[in-house]
Amino acid sequence: MITSLTLLKKKGEYEPLLRTLRRFAAVYTDEMWSYPFFQSISETERFLETEPVVDLVNWDVTIDGALALLEKMRSQCQKACLMIIADMSISPMQYLKPGILPEALLLKPINSDDMENVVRALFEVFIRRMDDQEDAFLVETREGKQYIPMEQIDYFEAKEKKVFVRVKSCEYGFYDTLDTLEKRLPSGFIRCHRSYI
Repeated sequence: MITSLTLLKKKGEYEPLLRTLRRFAAVYTDEMWSYPFFQSISETERFLETEPVVDLVNWDVTIDGALALLEKMRSQCQKACLMIIADMSISPMQYLKPGILPEALLLKPINSDDMENVVRALFEVFIRRMDDQEDAFLVETREGKQYIPMEQIDYFEAKEKKVFVRVKSCEYGFYDTLDTLEKRLPSGFIRCHRSYI
């Protein structure tokens, strides 16, 4: 499942963005998508504490405290494709910097042509990244594919005739053996028990 997280001040701005995101998701991928949406910093922060993998981020930097949380989120989710949503009240020097590194910028007031062009460009970057995921672990299930950045993986566990990859508070199960998995993983992973890597 691919997760597209949105933090946006006004729900009225979110609905056209959601329609555009869904349309491009259907055109570019066959995966299942989730679209969590938040209007407050505290809700977003709680979500980020529990959600291990965020693939696409749409972030309104005009909300008080949004820039500080964005920098924290970027340190945890470096591989996520980021679209900044801003207006002229905030200087680009605040969000166009190395710690944030957005792939796209959408300026308010948002018009449909700009949104279409920016989201298309964002998806093109996102799809290229998905295809080039050397430093990510791919879990394929009936629900679709989940790319998990290697640095976010806590451990692998064999149980119930499956292998489970643990990331924060989530587990993703797939059919494999730890012996074959151990050969495919980079040297940073160690077999510490017959049921754990």
